[in-house]
Amino acid sequence: AEPEPWCLMMLFAIASSLCAAASASLLPSSGPRLRSLSPRVRAAPLMQAAGAELTLERWLSDCGASESLSEVVLALGGACMDVAERVRTASCDSYSCFNEHHSDERMSGVAIDLVAEQLMVDALRGTGCVAAVSTPLDPLGCLDPAGQYSEDVDLVQQRQRRERLSGSVPAAVPADLGVLSASVDPLHGSSIIDTNFAVGSLFGVWRAPSLLNVTGESLLAAGACIYGPRTTLAVALAGSGGVAEFLLVPGDRAGGGGARWLLANRYTSLGEGALFAPGNLRAVTEHPGYASLIAYWHENRYQLRYTGGMVSDVMQLIVKGKGVFSMPAAPGRPPPARLLHEALPLAFLAEKCGGASSDGRSSLLRVPVERLDQRTQLAVGSAKEVARFDEMVGPAALAVETE
Repeated sequence: AEPEPWCLMMLFAIASSLCAAASASLLPSSGPRLRSLSPRVRAAPLMQAAGAELTLERWLSDCGASESLSEVVLALGGACMDVAERVRTASCDSYSCFNEHHSDERMSGVAIDLVAEQLMVDALRGTGCVAAVSTPLDPLGCLDPAGQYSEDVDLVQQRQRRERLSGSVPAAVPADLGVLSASVDPLHGSSIIDTNFAVGSLFGVWRAPSLLNVTGESLLAAGACIYGPRTTLAVALAGSGGVAEFLLVPGDRAGGGGARWLLANRYTSLGEGALFAPGNLRAVTEHPGYASLIAYWHENRYQLRYTGGMVSDVMQLIVKGKGVFSMPAAPGRPPPARLLHEALPLAFLAEKCGGASSDGRSSLLRVPVERLDQRTQLAVGSAKEVARFDEMVGPAALAVETE
């Protein structure tokens, strides 16, 4: 006799349930699942089981990073943890954000970008491995300005403001501490913290006693930390391919473990795709080439993805694996991006994923740092889109390179 239709339906339901249960048993019991439809995502389950956690420290060791480089990157990672807490608890108005909800009274009421700078610089000084440090607020860093710069009023005022953080802030790291040098942008995008947009930190590390005349091609490591719905740290090393992304995981209160960086993803490709993030849009009124480039992206139905926070606007290209970020200079005006503190770390990360970068003429990694406050145009993304930027925007031949 033929089985009743309702019997067949019940058998089918039971079989489906068994298959679903079997599939679920093959997946981790907790943590992120593998995104099988995205071949770009690598090592997503590495932080699921305690025995399989890959911390930033272990990753650096596995990549063969030297002891001094590991110590510097770990110190910067630790400082990023502290900055994340200060950003999360910052007190903001419509103009600026301050550190008012923290137990450290010496930093109470201080602007959050100054607090971030102090945390980063103190972390680097504590390693004993760094001879030179430069930040946007203090580009001279620990380099002897004799014969290179004369401090202007703005830099003097910035240093006086920073002295509020601790009765005495040394102007320099002793030059005999080591041969590593670091550039740090402690809190890029601090002006949009009050709107709760994602902001970030950038750093680059060189094996050199000075940051003058270095290039991106000689970078040992570069990183970008994003303070958003998640706090992530992207790191690339000279001797290792791709970009590793670490997730800030809170400490285990029961076990007493502290917060840590755990490997979440590896990104190894930055290809073609219709996504654009256009910085410095005001330049279209004075730069016909940039206006034509924007029009091309619109006419070809590119997706616009831009927040005004350059760190996250560039890092989205690496995460999504496609697109382009542009920041040209208007003719006769200063280029907008800082070469040492912003452009070189971001270009290094993009090129490590197989992408490209340019100042309108050639790869940013080939541009020497002739001044610590040097400015540049910036385009990073897929090779074809960066080439399109070079063709339609071109070099900043008429732009003034210092403010």
